[in-house]
Order: sequence, then C-alpha cells, then structure tokens
Amino acid sequence: MQRDSALARMSRNIAWGLGSRGFNSVAGIAYLALAARTLGPKSFGEFVLILTYGQLIANFVQFQSWKGVIRYGSLHLADKQPDRLHRLFGYTATLDVGSALFGALIAAVGAPIVAPLFHWTPHQQMSAALFGTVLLLTTGATATGMLRLFNRFDLVAYAEAVGPLVRLGGCVIAWLAGGHIDAFLVIWGAAGVAQAAVQWVAALLAGKARLAVGPTHFRRGAEENEGIWRFMVQTNISNSISTFWLQLGTMAVGAVAGAADAGAFRLAQRLAKGIVRPVRPITIALYPELARMVANKNHSELRKMVLHATVAASGIAVLVVLVTSVAGREILSLLAGKNFEFAYVYLLLLSVATALDLAGIAFEPLQDANGRAGTVLRARSVAAVAYAILLATLLPWLGGQGAAIAAIVCSALIFVQLARASATILKDVPGPAAVPARGQAERTSVT
Repeated sequence: MQRDSALARMSRNIAWGLGSRGFNSVAGIAYLALAARTLGPKSFGEFVLILTYGQLIANFVQFQSWKGVIRYGSLHLADKQPDRLHRLFGYTATLDVGSALFGALIAAVGAPIVAPLFHWTPHQQMSAALFGTVLLLTTGATATGMLRLFNRFDLVAYAEAVGPLVRLGGCVIAWLAGGHIDAFLVIWGAAGVAQAAVQWVAALLAGKARLAVGPTHFRRGAEENEGIWRFMVQTNISNSISTFWLQLGTMAVGAVAGAADAGAFRLAQRLAKGIVRPVRPITIALYPELARMVANKNHSELRKMVLHATVAASGIAVLVVLVTSVAGREILSLLAGKNFEFAYVYLLLLSVATALDLAGIAFEPLQDANGRAGTVLRARSVAAVAYAILLATLLPWLGGQGAAIAAIVCSALIFVQLARASATILKDVPGPAAVPARGQAERTSVT
C-alpha cells in the first residue's frame, strides 16, 4: 500500500510540476525573446549583465530553505510533532530574511566596485543595486518548502506561474511601447514581488501551518533539528556553485567579450535550460518521496525510484543534444531574430552541459534525502575550482565559447562524482529480502 501511495503522490506531483514548468518554460523563452527583440544585442546584453549581477548575489547568499523544510519536516511529520514543525518553519524563514538583508547590502556596495568591468554608467550602477535589493527581498523558499512538504504541488504550480505571467505581460507592453532597459528591470522586480506574495499566502492558508518566530523559537529550532545549520549552509553553497559557471560565466563573457556576447551567452543558456526545464519537476517531486523513504527505511523502493528516474532522464538528455544540434540556429532566429544567430555555438555547447546535468537528475535528491549534502558540496566545489581555472585559460583565447566548454567539463565532473556517491548509497542499502541491522539503517538515513 505504501508503494502505491508513493507512486500516486509522485505521479500527481510530477503532473502538476510538468504543467507548471512547461508553462513557465514557454513563457520564459517568450519574454526573454521579446526583451531581446526590443532591446537589440547591445542593450539586451547590458540588461542581462544587470539582471545576472542581482541573481548571482541572490544565489550566493540565499539559503535553499525548502530543502531543509522537507528534510527535517518529513521527520517531524512522521513523529507527529507539529510544534517542532512550526519552529522549523520559523527557523528557516528567519534565515531567509537575514540572508536577504545581507545580500541587499552586498548588492549596494558591490555595484560601484564591478562597474568598471562592464563600463556601467552611474545610472546603471544604481539600477543594478536597486534591482539586486528587490530580488533578494522577494524570496519564498520556506513557503515553497511548506507546500511541497504537505503535497500541495498544485498550489506550488499556481504560485510559480505568477512571476512568468507578470513578466510576459509586462514584456508584451514594453515591446509594443519600445521600452528601454529600466522598463524591463521594473517588470522583473514586480514579478518577483508578486510571486513571493502569492507563495506565502498559499503556504500559510492552504497548509494550515504557522511560523513560530522569535529568539526562543529560533534557538529551539536549531536544537530540535540536529545538524540543520550545517545542512542549510551546505545546500546553499552547493546551489550557489551549481549556478557558478552559468551566472559568473555570463559576467565574465561580458567583461572580456562585451555586452552583446554576454546577452547572446545568456540567451543560449536560457534556451538550453528551457528545453529541459519541463523535466525539472521530476527532481522536485522526487526529493520529498526519497526523504520519506529514508525516514521510513523503505530501501527497496528507494533503489527502484532512483534507477528508473536516471534511465528516463538519460534518454531525454540525448534527445536534447540532438534537437539543438539540428535546429538550434532556426530556434534562435525564430525567437530572437537573425541578429542573434551568432549565439548558435553557445547554444549547442551549453545544451551538452545541460544534458549532463539532466542525466544525473536523481543524484542530488538522493544525497540530500540521506543528509549527505556535504557530498554534493564537495562535488560542486571540485567542479567550481576546475571552472575557474578553465575560464581563466579559455576565455581570453576562445571568448564565450571558452566559457561554454568550461561548463561542459564541470557538468561532467559533477555527474561522475555524484554518480559514484549515489552508487555507493544504493549498494549499501539492504535489498527487499534483507533485514537491516540498526547501525546500517542509521548510516543510510543519517550522515
């Protein structure tokens, strides 16, 4: 019965996720194409650099609170301890707010420092600082985690559609009116505010949960969720590094090759990711189920689910590379115009990196579900060091193509490391007929 329940939840959650990500992917490509057509290569590149600056800071300082909510919330739900669950929500929400304020300060102070690299005017520096601040203060990570924990993936889908809808509608208006860079930055900021507001309203009302906040609750939340601070820091750093060669790569291309190439590089990134974005819900729906299986020591289903997800994702990954290699140039011309056809090489190379990430779609959720965020962090750290070396070596020689090649190498490094770590976990967990020893079960579920 447990198996049927897990499969039913997975199917339902993936269906909601596929619908949400499919819509968001189409909308995302559409509004980015509208921005590219409206602004042209140079102005679009300048917009992209300001956008990426804010996103880069946000990804480095913001916690992946939803992972902590699911990892520890699953244990509290299994033990029927609602008070601890509420303190967990308050703990992660407090970390979200603190990291957002810290990041806003970095955005304001850092804009004048990096301005000479991108030839930013004083107005563009101010735009970068303001946009980064707005972006950082619109986080809904804890709210999203609460909804996923309670299996309200339907509400997650509706909430996540708000931002793309606002951006799409705003970009249509800006395109018709011939808007400038500032107009698109305002649109992106407004979309972030709207989406975060809807996520929190949905989490607090539909989830029927509350946040226990304050110094006492925060301290107890840390005590009741052993290792949560380490887990939160590790997943944050790991996520930051996962976007390292995407966002920092865009900034580096802009500094070396200019704004137009940075815009083309970012557009190629977005298209490469957009092709596989509808598959992302598999990971998001997989993580809560794996966490429940680890908490309940359901080792047989754990192994089956990871293997099936990996095989399916690998087949889609091969298809992604074939599509971009055959039709990539036509896709760019159709969406952004012939002025952006020169981004084809970026698109092809980055699609290979994306395919490698997709093939290992189940590896990170498996590690996180077992409390082994450190394994993911180590894998991404090794790749980040390699990326920095490759970027410094290849970018002056090959320009944006060098950054794309570096991304392929790093994706391959992460895939190999996490594949080995995941194989070790699946090898160690007992088979369906085995009776796990106490120590062995503890090693499987707790690092």
